[in-house]
Order: sequence, then C-alpha cells, then structure tokens
Amino acid sequence: MIGFAETFGAVLATFLIPTFVGLLIISGASRFLKAKYLAAFAIGLYLWFFSDTIGDASLLGVSEGFTGGVWQVALWVVFIVGVVVLFALDSGLFAEGVEGSSLGFAIPVLVALAVGIHGFGEGAGIGATAATTSSTNLIDAFGGFTAGAAFVLHKALEPMMVGAAYWIYAKDHAKDLGGRAKDLVILTVAFTLPGIIGGASSYYLIQAYPNADFTYVFALGLGTSIYAALRLAKPLYQGNGSTMESVKVAALVILGFACLYTAALLHS
Repeated sequence: MIGFAETFGAVLATFLIPTFVGLLIISGASRFLKAKYLAAFAIGLYLWFFSDTIGDASLLGVSEGFTGGVWQVALWVVFIVGVVVLFALDSGLFAEGVEGSSLGFAIPVLVALAVGIHGFGEGAGIGATAATTSSTNLIDAFGGFTAGAAFVLHKALEPMMVGAAYWIYAKDHAKDLGGRAKDLVILTVAFTLPGIIGGASSYYLIQAYPNADFTYVFALGLGTSIYAALRLAKPLYQGNGSTMESVKVAALVILGFACLYTAALLHS
C-alpha cells in the first residue's frame, strides 16, 4: 500500500499541472489560429477521447447482447443522465445569452465539466491502485515512466478541448492578463475537480468495498462529453470556406486525433 498523502499529492500534480499547461498552450495557439481551426483540433481530440472513454465504460455492455440484465440497463441509464443533464444546464441555467453577454463563459465551464467527469474514474483508478498495491513505489505501481508520461500527456491534451471552447465562446470575457489567468484557473479546477475527488474518495472506498465498480462513472462521463463535442463542432460549419480551408480543417482534426493516439501508444 502507498500512503494517502503521497497518493493524493500525485493526483493533484498529475491533474492540475498538465491541465493548466494544456490550457496555456491552446491559448497561445489562439493567437495564430482562428476559432474554426481550434475547433477542428479539439474535435480530433474528442474523437479519440470518445473511443477511449466508451472502452472504459465497457462499450455500454454491447458485448452482452440482450443478456446484460440490470448491469447493462444501469450503464445506459447513467449515460442518458449524462447527456440530458448537460444539455438541460446549457439551455436553462447557463444559456449562451444574447450577443455580448458575459454568460458565454458558462459554455467553456460546462465543457470542462462535461469532459472532466470521466476523470473521476481515472482518479478512482489511481486511488484504488495505490490503496491495494503491494508496491511501495507509485511509478512502478502504475506501470512505469512511460505509463505515467502517457497519463500526463492525456491530462495536458484533453483540456485543450476546454481551451478551444473558451476561445470560441468567451474570448471577450476577460479584459486583461489577470482576468485571463483567473479564467484559466477556474477552467482548470472545473476540469480536474472530479478526478481529484475520485482519487481521494476511492483510496478508502476500495478498502471498504473491494469490488467497487467505476465503470458507471465512465458511462456518465461518456454521456456528458457529447455536449462538449456538439458545442465544439458548431464553428466548423459557419461561413463558406474554400476547399483549401476545408483541407486545413480536416488536417487539424487528424492532428488532434493523432496527438491523443500517440499518447495512448506510450501506455501500451
């Protein structure tokens, strides 16, 4: 077993630091790329993110056919809840509002939550592994340096979807550098909080309930993430782009997909 303090410190470091760095990188890219291109790259990231998350959600029980029973139904229920809740929040409490409204910042916050919820399951995996491993070395317990690097890269790349949403929907929310930094900190917290909670709670939960199943959390995160995908896709179909612009969009979609794919290769 690895101590709680070491485990929680690792969760904080591997979630908070890469996330903020990822948001800074995409913010820097926004100075050179227009919103459509940021959205294209983010959609590419999302396509791999979706395939990864639906795998963690055991493909919503599809391998069971029609024999999955209550377990399969429960996966679908939490998936549907994830989809409905995020869209309900968007159209109700956090609607984009009229042009120029500051409510636009709520959109990237919702995208951060939508993509970040799956992090509860990832954090839970860290906490549960640390609490049950026979290893005393945190890096070895999680598969070595390459596996750790893969996780950190994922935590830097995934929030770029959030950063893209920020520059698409709320680029005028902050008026100065201090305000921009505050916005990025808020988005960092919104994206990482589920993972931090998952890491802290699962450390003790797995000791009390050794058979705890976190598949349902990934099913919920899969559902919420659909909101992010549709918000990010909106700029791709605005305006009448040339053939060359369409090729650039396609190239950035591929690049986003390839970035997360390459990070995943390190974990294999």
